[in-house]
Amino acid sequence: MERNELYVGGSWVTPSTSSRGENFDSNTEEHLGSYALAGPEEVDRAVAAARATLNDRNGWAGYSPQQRAAVMRRFADAIERQRDAIGGLISREVGTPFERSRFSNADTASSLLRFYADIIGSTELEDLRPAGRGHSLVRREAIGVVGMIAPWNFPLSTLFFKLAPALAAGCTAVIKPASLTALNSFLIADAAAEAGIPAGVINILPCDRATGDHLIGHPGIDKIAFTGSTPVGRKIGRMCGENLKPVTLELGGKSAALLLEDASIDTLISELHDLSFSNNGQACTNNSRLIVPDVLYDDVVDAVAAEVDRWKVGNSFDPETVIGPVVSAGHRESIERYYRIAREEGGRAVAGGNAVTGRGFFVEPTVFADVTPDMTIFREEVFGPAVSITRYSGDLEEGIDLANDSEYGLSGAVYTADETLGIETARRIETGTVAYNMSNFDIGAPFGGRKNSGVGFELGAEAIIPYLHYKTIFTPQVPAGF
Repeated sequence: MERNELYVGGSWVTPSTSSRGENFDSNTEEHLGSYALAGPEEVDRAVAAARATLNDRNGWAGYSPQQRAAVMRRFADAIERQRDAIGGLISREVGTPFERSRFSNADTASSLLRFYADIIGSTELEDLRPAGRGHSLVRREAIGVVGMIAPWNFPLSTLFFKLAPALAAGCTAVIKPASLTALNSFLIADAAAEAGIPAGVINILPCDRATGDHLIGHPGIDKIAFTGSTPVGRKIGRMCGENLKPVTLELGGKSAALLLEDASIDTLISELHDLSFSNNGQACTNNSRLIVPDVLYDDVVDAVAAEVDRWKVGNSFDPETVIGPVVSAGHRESIERYYRIAREEGGRAVAGGNAVTGRGFFVEPTVFADVTPDMTIFREEVFGPAVSITRYSGDLEEGIDLANDSEYGLSGAVYTADETLGIETARRIETGTVAYNMSNFDIGAPFGGRKNSGVGFELGAEAIIPYLHYKTIFTPQVPAGF
């Protein structure tokens, strides 16, 4: 797959630079393809195109909510027609098992488009409210041109967490895909063109870090929406703060599943993969820490180790594969380094933990027991197929304190047979989402982090709000039409 042009202003354009990026098959390490990289000139051109259709009353800004909804549904249809190609390419880029890749990327993107199309199609642009004097006409307006920076682990779903509500709100977008998985973004550009998205509404620019900084700091960008690591998020937050530019940051996690003394081990094991090892461990929402009471500790260690040991590690297109490869050689090395540090600091590998030889970016799914809060693996995000198990006395307050003993606050879980206690405990976990006796993800509910896991939220009907400005018009009488 070789792509030599960039999608800017509704057309495929030749970039001003000769720089190129390339991606590799995580299963085989073979060359997947290469693509053109944008420079600052393309960013300027894309921002100008996005702003032109935003300001043109015959362009995107002039569309009614119902017209925008119709375009979004056509976009969803076009993505669905490419779901196998999209899922297959991302499976090669990231290592996500194929069925999961297709569902969590292509299907999620189309579902998000339809979800927000339904919401905006039934939302009034203005509402009239009685005031102490006269009336207040409250108007919803698009925040403007949004710079969107997507990560590599779920490159499509995380992009559409941003793009779908932004389009619904009437915004236009300049998108920077992740370099490790940029090839799939060209399929989205193809789908946008097929769906007849108006020129300039969506612009997609793979680029290097310096050009990405140019996008973030561009005066024509009204908001930044970013998903990625906490260190990069801090930098973006500083840049946006200096320019008084709104920003949404969905960052890292080091989430904990807290087991109470009456927790069902069988329930935990039935949820373990999606709870702690989703996407070969490459998910910020994974509960990579298990906090287990003394009375269950040995049985949980044995059961988790036995479950992980039976999982097949293999090619992402093998239907029997549970854990596929990771995204790159560099990421594999990072995960293996964390495994070495965990052993050196006293962690006991009760499953996995060994290097995987041969072609492909494979690492063994690994379970470390006897992990204490002073260890690196308790603190830092591995972003690989690893879980740590930490013992506590069984005292509820101690368990909650351990679950909350993290600089992150993205997700979490509570396992107990007592539903009332489980929900009440979940309320005390300092994270954006918490599951009770399950693992789950719902596009219909808000998703966001606390502490170092981010600023703002995505998903749910509420996710349109960050892409809106509210304008109040004071009027002494009821305007015509109300």
